[in-house]
Parts: sequence; C-alpha cells; structure tokens
Amino acid sequence: MNIKNAIKNFNELEQLQNAYHYTMGITNFDGNTVAPKNSYKARGLALSVLSGEVYKKFINKEVKELLAFLKENEKELNFLMTKKVDRYIEDYEKTSKIPMNEYIEYTKLQNESNHAWEEAKKNNTYETFAPYIQKMFDTNKRFATYRDNTKKPYDILLDDFEKGMEMKDIDNFFNYLKKEVVPIIKYSVKEYKGIRDDFLTRKFPINKQKELSYILTDILKMDRNNFTIAESEHPFTTGLNNYDVRFTTHYYEDMIASSFYSTMHEAGHAIYGLNHGMELNGSILLGGASNGIHESQSRFYENLIGRSKEFINYIYPTMVKLFPDQLADVTADEFFKAVNKPKTSLIRIEADELTYSLHIMVRYEIERMMFEDDINVKELPAIWNSKYEQYLGITPPNDTKGILQDVHWSFGLIGYFPSYALGSAYASQFIAKMKETVNFNKEMAKGNFTNINKWLKENIQKYGAIYTPKELIQKACNEEFNPKYYCDYLKNKFTSL
Repeated sequence: MNIKNAIKNFNELEQLQNAYHYTMGITNFDGNTVAPKNSYKARGLALSVLSGEVYKKFINKEVKELLAFLKENEKELNFLMTKKVDRYIEDYEKTSKIPMNEYIEYTKLQNESNHAWEEAKKNNTYETFAPYIQKMFDTNKRFATYRDNTKKPYDILLDDFEKGMEMKDIDNFFNYLKKEVVPIIKYSVKEYKGIRDDFLTRKFPINKQKELSYILTDILKMDRNNFTIAESEHPFTTGLNNYDVRFTTHYYEDMIASSFYSTMHEAGHAIYGLNHGMELNGSILLGGASNGIHESQSRFYENLIGRSKEFINYIYPTMVKLFPDQLADVTADEFFKAVNKPKTSLIRIEADELTYSLHIMVRYEIERMMFEDDINVKELPAIWNSKYEQYLGITPPNDTKGILQDVHWSFGLIGYFPSYALGSAYASQFIAKMKETVNFNKEMAKGNFTNINKWLKENIQKYGAIYTPKELIQKACNEEFNPKYYCDYLKNKFTSL
C-alpha cells in the first residue's frame, strides 16, 4: 500500500459512510416529523439493516489496517487529513468494542423507544415507557464497560458528549453555579413576581407563529434554500451538510414565547451546521466540536440575542403587526421583562436563563443515580418530583410535565444534559470576547447580524469538529474555559432587569 492509494481508499470510505449517515439522518427526521404514526416498525427495521451495513463496511480488518497505515505515515498527510484520521481511529476504537449484533439491535431499540416515549408523553403513561428507560441505561452502561472497564461508565458517556469532561469536572462546574447563582435566584424569583406576563398566554394564531419563525430566520440572515422548519413533539436539529440543515419547533396557541425561543434555539444549531468550512462537507469532521459547543451556539441565539432588550425592541414592531389584538396593550419593554422573568417552572425548554441550570442539575443527578446507585426505573418519577421540589420548590402535576418532558433518554442520549448548561457558559465567554471587536448591542438594535454571524463563523463554526472544546475555546478566547463569565452575565442581567 502506498500513501496515494491509502488516501484514495480513505476518501471513498468517508464518502460511503457519509451517504449512509445522510440517508439515516433523513429517515430519522422524517420519522419525527411527517411520517405516519404506524411507520415506526418498518423504519426501525430499515435503520437496523442500514446500521448493520455501516458496521460491516467500517469495522473490519481492512479498515483497521488502512487507518493504522495512515497514522504511521501522518507526516505525509495535510492538517485536515490528519484530523480526519485521528477522529476515525477514535470512532473505530469505540465502535469495534461493541458486538455487531448488539450495535444493530441498539439502533432498532432507539427507534422503538422514541415511539414509546411519544405515546407515553401524549397519554401521561410513564409505565409504558419505563421498560425502555431501563433498556437504554442498561445498554449504554454495558457498551461503556465494553469500551473501558477501568473507568466509571458514566464518565465515558460524559466524555462522548463533552470530550475531556468527567463527573468531577461537571460537579465543580455545578458547585460553582450553586455558590454564585443560586442565591440570586431566590432573590430574583421573589422580587420579580410582580412583572406582568399574562399576555404571553393569550391566543396567538398558529399560522402567524409559523410566519414569525421564518421572519426570525430571515433576520438572522439564514438562506431559506439551505434549511427547512418542521414540527415535532420535541424541537431538534439535523445538520446534514452546508446546504441541508433541518430543524423543528413546536407551536402552542397559548404559548407564543415557546415557538419564538425554540425557533431561535434551533436556528442557532442550524447556523452552526450551515457555517462549517466547505472543505468539511461529507467528512467525519462535519459537526460541532462537542455537544456543549453546539449548545453554546443555540443558547447564544436563543438567549444572548433573543432575550436581549435590543433585539426585542427591534423585532417587536413586526410582532405587533402579526398579532395586533394580542399585543395591543403591551409595550416592548413589558414583553422584554416578561420573557426574562425569573420564575420556578416545570418545563426545561421554557425556563428562564437564571433558573435553567437547575433543570439540568436535576437530570444530571438522576443519571448519576441510575449509574451509581442502581435505582429502579419505577422510582424515577418520585425522585424527579422530589428534586424539582428541592431545587425549584414546585412539584410536577403529572409525568408528562415531569419525567416524560424530554426526548433524550428515548434515544439513549445519556450524559448529554450537562452540555446545555456548559453551552450557556461557553456562550457567555464567547460574547465577552466578541465584544472586544464587535459593537454587539448596537448591531442587534439595528437587526444587523452580519458582524455577529461573521465572528461566530470565523472563530467557532467553520472549524466543525476539527478541535476539541478546550482547544476551540483557547483558540477563540485566548484563555481556558472560565464559568465566571456566565455567572457575571446572569448577575448583571438579573440585578438590572
């Protein structure tokens, strides 16, 4: 084997794997949006067959030898190819330790589990979904043990979503938030109780909310030829390449802020996917540096932009035109205060910035308990409710608004939740650096996102998965990750609101 042929074989392998993943990505998106309800069984079978083909094409002696040869001769590779090979080797090591039959069965389980979750959430029947939670936790724990039986399984899963992070790191992060932020939560929830927000639950026509979603993406300078917005039970984004990103939102007639901010959040994910370097298209590096970095972009657009006074002042006249009756007696300042009002709430994706991380702590602690304390899934609703009472002082009236509210466990995304809180912290550090060269507030007030988008693209988004989170933060900010930026941002915002 010579290096020229090895590179050719690698490129062909990468193109083939991308084709499989593209097809499976579209199939999953379709299944969660417009596919008929009863199509999940056939879809699950098709996906399990495709995942088996991916396993056989990627996990074999020839591929292992190819990757070893390229690694041995990496001095003859360019920078991008070196990064690709390293990423392939890492993924190969992870996947090859899982038996093929279990790998295929897991894909089928994910599909069935997601369907069970949708039905359970809709009908408030936790008991029908509980067996799938057990299977998901058991399977992920077993897979983690296959990969490395010298580490704690949950640490391995956390590293999958946020490379370099373990429980001790997440604990330190949350302990810092508890010390710095929790005291002002108690004060703010009490002090801002009188802020008017009754108008947020008026009847806002769904067709006008849909129109607003596309207006928001136009303002953010997203090309409608490269993305689409659909509806799903739980908003999500599927980034396939620079020309094909799909995201969803969920519309409620009496919850205008829900679709507004889920659209802004998923648009952030979508913009990240659309702004990867063109040279990454079709490659294993097409994706975020980590889930936390991805969430930093979504939380950036949702909160640092979407909940800012400048942006709301800019978008508000448009909203009044769309909803003249609903907002006739509401000022832009009242709307700004209402969507930022700190309050204890049940639903994570509807939470204000200040209390949001408490929702994440609940999920993180429950996941740890499932891995370390061997609790029974039948106990989870009671544990969930107890922790909501402990952290937020409220108890869910049912499981639909409690333990069934998130889609993540149905897909086996265990270890993902801390990424949301980390993403918010990353975003605060990024904006602090951005403001050194971009007049952020002035640009938002004009609805001009050219320079804001450009900074994020040039410093974060264009690199895809080339760098680890630590490397990317150091490169973008010239310093290591520092949660103080996040705490300072929250303190400054909510002491002046």
